[in-house]
Amino acid sequence: MSIEEQFLKFHENIKLTSSQREDAITKYTGVCKKLHDYYYPKTEYNGGTKLLIGSYGKQTNIRPARDIDVIFFMPSEKFSQYDDNTSNCQSQLLQDIKKILEEKYPDTPIKAFGKVVVLEFADTKHNVELLPAWENEDGTFKIPNSENNGSWEQWNPRSEIKKIKDSDTNTGKTKALIRMIKKWSENCTVKLKSYQIENGILDFFSSNDCSEKDYSEIIKTFFEYFYSTTSDESTKSHLATALSRANKARDFEEDNKSNEAVTEWRKIFGDDFPATLEKNITISQNTEQSLSDYSHCETLKWPFLSGCRAGIDAYIYNEAKTTKLGGINSDGRSLSTGLQIKFTANTNANNNFQYYWQVVNTGDAARQAGDLRGKFFLGSQAQWEHTQYKGKHWVECFIVQDDTCVARSGKFFINIK
Repeated sequence: MSIEEQFLKFHENIKLTSSQREDAITKYTGVCKKLHDYYYPKTEYNGGTKLLIGSYGKQTNIRPARDIDVIFFMPSEKFSQYDDNTSNCQSQLLQDIKKILEEKYPDTPIKAFGKVVVLEFADTKHNVELLPAWENEDGTFKIPNSENNGSWEQWNPRSEIKKIKDSDTNTGKTKALIRMIKKWSENCTVKLKSYQIENGILDFFSSNDCSEKDYSEIIKTFFEYFYSTTSDESTKSHLATALSRANKARDFEEDNKSNEAVTEWRKIFGDDFPATLEKNITISQNTEQSLSDYSHCETLKWPFLSGCRAGIDAYIYNEAKTTKLGGINSDGRSLSTGLQIKFTANTNANNNFQYYWQVVNTGDAARQAGDLRGKFFLGSQAQWEHTQYKGKHWVECFIVQDDTCVARSGKFFINIK
């Protein structure tokens, strides 16, 4: 496996899992629909009164799940109501939004301060930071700022989103590089804001043609560029360390010492950068395999009352479970045998409940070994499985409360070749 393939796997490892993406959609949709139903009672919510901003709007978000920034479009006629307020009308606006959302989320801490209303959901790191705003004719927004007795500000988040989109269209690598540098920043604890990384990468690509370069060369060159354009001494110190390691990694690559190169890249990016796995993980352009017979699978044995959410995150480990090799999505890249996978369930169910799991093996290898499985079993939040049999298999988690299934994760498919 080439170093470039390692970088492509690294990029996949730091993107949100499918369950994390679904959780984000559930969170911001629930919040925005509640406000839409209140402010636009005569129209059905279709997402047109919200705009994702921040890393989710720019599509540069990384694991683990973080705050979702979203604008809610306030009705135009409501502006005069708040603008006529003689007190801090911006603060009043945020408090009104807070009260509306408390009707739907009475058990969720909700804070209103500065420019936003923040919902601090307990079940995951996906909080929602909602910014109420009025859209101007030119597509910009009038937004509140409740600090210093309150004021209205003009903002153009669409221009920020467009810059990154246009750059990524030109380079094919802008969003990926932003994600990777965010992970470096997180791994080495350098105090950089997302916009600093984004602006640095936009400027870098505007003056550097990287169309024929692979990621290892691009990242090394970016560290050089960022070091030369940064004045903060603490940031320069972290960049100097990263650049030194990137240079070592590049030297190892030129000497065909892939393992040593990967070791240096892992020092920069952490465990999400996959270890050298020529014998352990393979990538196929066509990762989806056919699902073999699963008639041995036990059918749901509890009454199902949908009312809660459940999902699964999955991470790959070496056979000894000592080294995390990165994450994987359902029906993602094909894995070879000899690996361990840790499945972790997440749910918003409250009070007492139990985690039940169902592991379904399919295919000739599992059948010949007499290990097709498929029955439900009581477990904990985490479930370890081994990539033992070639074929397409699945894992599913069920949240059972008072002998009723209140949530199910859906099938998480694993392809083994």
